[in-house]
Amino acid sequence: MNLIKEMCSIENSFVTLKVPIEEYNFDGIVTCNKSMMEQIALLERIANKDVNILINGETGTGKEVYAEYIHKISSRSRKRFVKLNCSTIPDTLFESEMFGYTNGAFTGASKFGKKGLFELADEGTIFLDEIGEMPLETQSKLLRVIQEKCFIKIGSEHEINVDVKIVSATNKNLKNLVKENKFREDLFYRLNVFPINLIPLRNRKEDIVLLSFFFLNLYNAKYGYSKKFGCKSLCNFIEYDWPGNVRELKNTIERAMLLSIDDIIVNANPEQSKNEFNDDEYKKIDVSLSNIKRITNDTLLSDKSLKDLVDDYEIGLINYYIEKKGSLRNAAKALRTSPATLSRKLSLHKQKSK
Repeated sequence: MNLIKEMCSIENSFVTLKVPIEEYNFDGIVTCNKSMMEQIALLERIANKDVNILINGETGTGKEVYAEYIHKISSRSRKRFVKLNCSTIPDTLFESEMFGYTNGAFTGASKFGKKGLFELADEGTIFLDEIGEMPLETQSKLLRVIQEKCFIKIGSEHEINVDVKIVSATNKNLKNLVKENKFREDLFYRLNVFPINLIPLRNRKEDIVLLSFFFLNLYNAKYGYSKKFGCKSLCNFIEYDWPGNVRELKNTIERAMLLSIDDIIVNANPEQSKNEFNDDEYKKIDVSLSNIKRITNDTLLSDKSLKDLVDDYEIGLINYYIEKKGSLRNAAKALRTSPATLSRKLSLHKQKSK
């Protein structure tokens, strides 16, 4: 609560952020944590140096955002930023993805051949995400590219020279993988020239507050809302451990905004939102059976437009199903749609009727 008082203005039913978010937005990295900001300052000093960078961090901490930031602030920013998620590529396709192949190099190969990611990233940056998942055979070929700055396409005998900055990332302990003979020690030291260790969200509570408002503004703009946080929602966010880090916080806030009927998000709870956002939000809705009957009888005699009549009927139908099925989720299932769709329709109707 002390952190909220320090960073926010508390009104009767909602809180607003006193901290100017734009001053703490570093091309997509949003932080006011002292250690994180020192880390960013350090990146700005070495972004143009010809060193490989290894980003270590838990799932959802923003490793790709950091890699993109390094590219943006470097002299390579006018060239390509190429990404490869090593956990999504089958072992048999790694070499062709990274280095490409010539026409007719193997059965099923394109007659035009293919450029690999290293060739596409020439003079730019290549981001190797989840580097710990790379097969040992491919690791040896990556090591050669780092040492000699050249590679050979599949089906070719000619070397291709490349000038690429390599940024790698992992959520695993590569030193342990080296001990287990699952990762080459020589490659580890080549990639780990400049390590960056990202701090989990649970260890930077001030960023939970800052990022909550950042995502609130993002989704208000995206969906045309003007929603605000209740103090209890922010307290819940600060007390939660966020095992999924920034990604989980982002998804939680979007879900809370879509499923909250009121403009004030009173009691968003990350634990509850894993299953369904607080059903108490929907108890405020008039879902009596007479509501749908009233719409089908009374409003047909009004001077409303066809669109307004259809909207009224749709809202009455949604409310009826919520009452009969016991929750928004069950109503959505019965109507073969999503809870977010129903919530959005109810929220828009409420704004329209004000």
